[in-house]
Amino acid sequence: METRTLHTILSGFGKPELEDFANLLGQELSPRLRKSQLVEKMDSYLRGNPQKWMSHLMERDIKLLRDLVHAGPEKVQYLDFADYPSLLEVTGLVAYDDSDENYHKVWISREVYDIVSPDIDKVIRSAEKSGQYELERVGLGYLNLYGILSTDRFVNLVMDWYEKTHTRADYRALSKMLHQSPLVKMYRYTDSWGDYVCSPCVENIEEVFTQREELKQKRFPVFTQLQAREAGCGAPYFTIGLKTPEGMRLEQMYRRVGYEGFELVKAEHDTWIEAQYTVGPNEALFQPLEDAPLSPDLDDQSWLACCEIVAQYADSVPKWILCGRTAAETGLCKADLEAEKNRIQQAPENPEGESYPKWKMPEPTISDGFAAELSGDFLPLGFAIPHVAPDDPCPCGSGLKYCRCHGKYLS
Repeated sequence: METRTLHTILSGFGKPELEDFANLLGQELSPRLRKSQLVEKMDSYLRGNPQKWMSHLMERDIKLLRDLVHAGPEKVQYLDFADYPSLLEVTGLVAYDDSDENYHKVWISREVYDIVSPDIDKVIRSAEKSGQYELERVGLGYLNLYGILSTDRFVNLVMDWYEKTHTRADYRALSKMLHQSPLVKMYRYTDSWGDYVCSPCVENIEEVFTQREELKQKRFPVFTQLQAREAGCGAPYFTIGLKTPEGMRLEQMYRRVGYEGFELVKAEHDTWIEAQYTVGPNEALFQPLEDAPLSPDLDDQSWLACCEIVAQYADSVPKWILCGRTAAETGLCKADLEAEKNRIQQAPENPEGESYPKWKMPEPTISDGFAAELSGDFLPLGFAIPHVAPDDPCPCGSGLKYCRCHGKYLS
């Protein structure tokens, strides 16, 4: 487990990155300072004002930090891979290790633990009471629904929500929260298209703009403030539209095929994300269904029925490239089930009735690193099977990942 000191972490940044880091955490530093001076001032600030800089973290970051504090210093926590990293991980305040492709390991050092642990719960309570996180959820919700918004439109939507939900609107407090909000600072950008704020889940901003232009999409629908709030909860595993008829059918279906707990949350989130990139045939849209624990038990008719539920959900959610309108509403970018139907029709049948070929044992081999002169008679069980990565297709031909198929019996 690698442990770096706070000073070492800060020294690893260039001067522009240090200035950006300071700005994100509410510390104003003179650009005239040398890098060594910036490092010293940031080191002093992080140690001496933990309540102030923690109050500038997004809800997702501060609650990750809280969970790590409650676990204890240098206690590794195993997380799933999120669509976008937390600020704490990017800056190194939270240590992580992705060397194992199956696990995202995170922890905090004793040094950081000693700095933040006395005040972290107090900071979270204060932010909840002030409405800071509620404002962030609503802002994230609008961004998740539309994908990308002009900064002016985004601010107007947030101000409209604020006016309607506060009997005594304190515009000074709202302005302060927006000014220091890491959401606006981190996901705002300016280029030839203009000044915009985007959802943290948007991977390719230029691609969204290009597709909007190609589809001639300029109309933005109106969402209720309740829709916006629901769309902004659950970071980083957002899912839009679960309370719609299509969303409720999706959740019920995923439960029937064996998903529960966090795995259910992740499957729903992945389906929403893939729905954004569905402009025609898209096998990845059905990947969460294919990875479901009980998916191998589905016959062809049941499989297609489940795929239809996924497709109906994908067509019902606001799409970024449609400026927040749906495929069902516009008739554009609808999910295509024909590819799935054709795949099933063309799959060979075997005598036992399965729609995929039975697994044939590969030719025996000896893995690299073991003595080539060893006789196969003395190899332990499993030694002669070629290595299969957990996320690779299972050699049996089922179409499942190895870890979900035969691998689950060997783990």
